[in-house]
Amino acid sequence: GVQFLHCIRQAQAGGESEVVDGFHAANRLRAENPEAFRILTSLRVDFTDTGADYCDFSVQSKNRIIDVDCDGQVVRINYNNATRDSVLDVPLDQVQPFYSALKAFVELMCRPESTVTYHMKPGDVVTFDNWRLLHGRRSYVSGPGDKRHLEGAYLDWDEVMSRLRILERAIRGES
Repeated sequence: GVQFLHCIRQAQAGGESEVVDGFHAANRLRAENPEAFRILTSLRVDFTDTGADYCDFSVQSKNRIIDVDCDGQVVRINYNNATRDSVLDVPLDQVQPFYSALKAFVELMCRPESTVTYHMKPGDVVTFDNWRLLHGRRSYVSGPGDKRHLEGAYLDWDEVMSRLRILERAIRGES
Protein backbone atom coordinates (compact mmCIF):
# COMPACT_ATOMS: atom_id res chain seq x y z
CA GLY A 1 0.00 0.00 0.00
CA VAL A 2 0.93 3.61 0.52
CA GLN A 3 3.04 4.45 3.57
CA PHE A 4 3.44 7.79 5.31
CA LEU A 5 6.29 8.51 7.74
CA HIS A 6 6.17 11.71 9.80
CA CYS A 7 9.30 12.79 11.65
CA ILE A 8 8.25 14.11 15.06
CA ARG A 9 11.72 14.16 16.61
CA GLN A 10 15.06 13.25 15.05
CA ALA A 11 18.00 11.60 16.79
CA GLN A 12 20.94 13.58 18.16
CA ALA A 13 23.21 11.84 15.66
CA GLY A 14 22.60 9.40 12.81
CA GLY A 15 19.19 8.01 11.94
CA GLU A 16 19.40 8.82 8.25
CA SER A 17 16.70 7.15 6.17
CA GLU A 18 17.67 4.80 3.36
CA VAL A 19 15.46 3.73 0.47
CA VAL A 20 15.87 1.30 -2.41
CA ASP A 21 13.69 0.93 -5.51
CA GLY A 22 12.74 -2.73 -5.10
CA PHE A 23 11.38 -3.02 -8.66
CA HIS A 24 14.67 -1.79 -10.10
CA ALA A 25 16.62 -4.17 -7.85
CA ALA A 26 14.37 -7.10 -8.84
CA ASN A 27 14.83 -6.35 -12.53
CA ARG A 28 18.60 -6.11 -12.03
CA LEU A 29 18.46 -9.49 -10.29
CA ARG A 30 16.52 -10.91 -13.27
CA ALA A 31 19.27 -9.69 -15.62
CA GLU A 32 22.26 -10.66 -13.44
CA ASN A 33 21.03 -13.86 -11.80
CA PRO A 34 17.96 -15.31 -13.57
CA GLU A 35 17.91 -18.42 -11.36
CA ALA A 36 17.78 -16.34 -8.16
CA PHE A 37 14.98 -14.26 -9.72
CA ARG A 38 13.08 -17.45 -10.64
CA ILE A 39 13.37 -18.78 -7.09
CA LEU A 40 12.23 -15.53 -5.44
CA THR A 41 9.25 -15.27 -7.82
CA SER A 42 8.14 -18.86 -7.31
CA LEU A 43 8.69 -19.93 -3.67
CA ARG A 44 6.17 -18.69 -1.11
CA VAL A 45 7.41 -17.92 2.39
CA ASP A 46 5.50 -17.22 5.60
CA PHE A 47 5.26 -13.78 7.18
CA THR A 48 3.93 -13.29 10.72
CA ASP A 49 3.40 -10.05 12.65
CA THR A 50 1.75 -10.23 16.06
CA GLY A 51 1.50 -7.57 18.72
CA ALA A 52 -0.42 -4.61 20.07
CA ASP A 53 -0.48 -0.99 19.00
CA TYR A 54 -3.71 0.98 18.94
CA CYS A 55 -5.28 -2.50 18.73
CA ASP A 56 -4.16 -6.12 19.03
CA PHE A 57 -3.07 -7.68 15.74
CA SER A 58 -2.02 -11.04 14.36
CA VAL A 59 -1.26 -10.85 10.65
CA GLN A 60 -0.18 -13.95 8.74
CA SER A 61 0.48 -14.34 5.03
CA LYS A 62 2.35 -16.53 2.58
CA ASN A 63 4.03 -14.53 -0.19
CA ARG A 64 6.76 -14.65 -2.75
CA ILE A 65 9.64 -12.24 -2.08
CA ILE A 66 9.14 -10.84 -5.61
CA ASP A 67 5.61 -10.86 -7.06
CA VAL A 68 5.17 -10.66 -10.82
CA ASP A 69 2.02 -10.32 -12.90
CA CYS A 70 0.94 -12.63 -15.74
CA ASP A 71 3.28 -10.73 -18.11
CA GLY A 72 6.28 -11.20 -15.81
CA GLN A 73 6.35 -7.55 -14.69
CA VAL A 74 7.38 -6.95 -11.07
CA VAL A 75 4.35 -5.69 -9.13
CA ARG A 76 5.31 -6.07 -5.46
CA ILE A 77 8.28 -6.74 -3.20
CA ASN A 78 7.64 -8.64 0.06
CA TYR A 79 10.81 -8.16 2.05
CA ASN A 80 10.80 -7.68 5.80
CA ASN A 81 13.24 -9.63 7.95
CA ALA A 82 11.30 -8.70 11.10
CA THR A 83 8.11 -10.43 9.90
CA ARG A 84 9.48 -13.20 7.64
CA ASP A 85 8.82 -16.33 9.66
CA SER A 86 11.84 -18.08 11.16
CA VAL A 87 10.49 -21.40 9.87
CA LEU A 88 11.00 -21.79 6.12
CA ASP A 89 8.18 -24.09 5.01
CA VAL A 90 9.66 -25.34 1.71
CA PRO A 91 11.04 -28.73 0.63
CA LEU A 92 14.49 -29.38 2.07
CA ASP A 93 16.19 -29.33 -1.33
CA GLN A 94 14.92 -25.75 -1.86
CA VAL A 95 16.20 -24.25 1.42
CA GLN A 96 19.78 -23.54 0.35
CA PRO A 97 18.80 -22.24 -3.12
CA PHE A 98 16.23 -19.93 -1.47
CA TYR A 99 18.75 -18.42 0.94
CA SER A 100 21.35 -18.09 -1.84
CA ALA A 101 18.80 -16.28 -4.02
CA LEU A 102 17.74 -14.04 -1.13
CA LYS A 103 21.38 -13.23 -0.38
CA ALA A 104 21.97 -12.27 -4.03
CA PHE A 105 18.91 -9.96 -3.92
CA VAL A 106 19.99 -8.34 -0.63
CA GLU A 107 23.55 -7.81 -1.85
CA LEU A 108 22.20 -6.14 -4.99
CA MET A 109 19.93 -3.85 -2.93
CA CYS A 110 22.82 -2.93 -0.62
CA ARG A 111 25.06 -1.69 -3.40
CA PRO A 112 25.82 2.01 -2.89
CA GLU A 113 24.37 2.87 -6.31
CA SER A 114 21.05 1.22 -5.31
CA THR A 115 20.50 3.26 -2.14
CA VAL A 116 19.25 6.81 -1.65
CA THR A 117 20.02 8.26 1.78
CA TYR A 118 18.37 11.35 3.29
CA HIS A 119 17.95 12.97 6.69
CA MET A 120 14.44 13.74 7.93
CA LYS A 121 13.90 16.81 10.08
CA PRO A 122 11.04 17.29 12.55
CA GLY A 123 7.92 18.10 10.56
CA ASP A 124 9.05 16.24 7.43
CA VAL A 125 6.63 13.70 5.96
CA VAL A 126 7.52 11.18 3.28
CA THR A 127 4.97 9.19 1.29
CA PHE A 128 5.82 6.20 -0.85
CA ASP A 129 4.63 2.99 -2.49
CA ASN A 130 5.38 0.41 0.19
CA TRP A 131 5.07 -2.42 -2.36
CA ARG A 132 7.92 -0.92 -4.39
CA LEU A 133 10.18 1.08 -2.12
CA LEU A 134 12.17 -0.68 0.58
CA HIS A 135 13.07 1.58 3.48
CA GLY A 136 15.20 1.49 6.56
CA ARG A 137 17.46 3.71 8.62
CA ARG A 138 21.03 3.96 9.74
CA SER A 139 21.99 3.60 13.39
CA TYR A 140 21.44 6.60 15.62
CA VAL A 141 22.17 8.04 19.07
CA SER A 142 19.45 9.50 21.27
CA GLY A 143 19.70 10.66 24.83
CA PRO A 144 17.15 10.31 27.62
CA GLY A 145 14.25 12.60 26.91
CA ASP A 146 15.47 13.11 23.33
CA LYS A 147 14.35 9.94 21.58
CA ARG A 148 13.97 9.67 17.81
CA HIS A 149 10.25 9.53 17.01
CA LEU A 150 8.66 8.77 13.64
CA GLU A 151 4.94 8.08 13.24
CA GLY A 152 3.74 5.89 10.38
CA ALA A 153 0.43 5.35 8.67
CA TYR A 154 -0.73 3.17 5.79
CA LEU A 155 -3.41 3.25 3.11
CA ASP A 156 -4.42 0.28 0.99
CA TRP A 157 -4.07 0.85 -2.75
CA ASP A 158 -7.80 0.06 -3.13
CA GLU A 159 -8.64 3.13 -1.02
CA VAL A 160 -6.24 5.34 -2.96
CA MET A 161 -7.48 4.21 -6.38
CA SER A 162 -11.12 4.57 -5.29
CA ARG A 163 -10.52 8.16 -4.19
CA LEU A 164 -8.66 8.97 -7.42
CA ARG A 165 -11.58 7.66 -9.51
CA ILE A 166 -14.05 9.78 -7.52
CA LEU A 167 -11.87 12.89 -7.88
CA GLU A 168 -11.42 12.26 -11.60
CA ARG A 169 -15.21 12.06 -12.09
CA ALA A 170 -15.66 15.26 -10.06
CA ILE A 171 -13.07 17.09 -12.21
CA ARG A 172 -14.86 15.96 -15.37
CA GLY A 173 -18.17 17.18 -13.88
CA GLU A 174 -19.71 13.71 -13.66
CA SER A 175 -21.82 12.57 -10.72
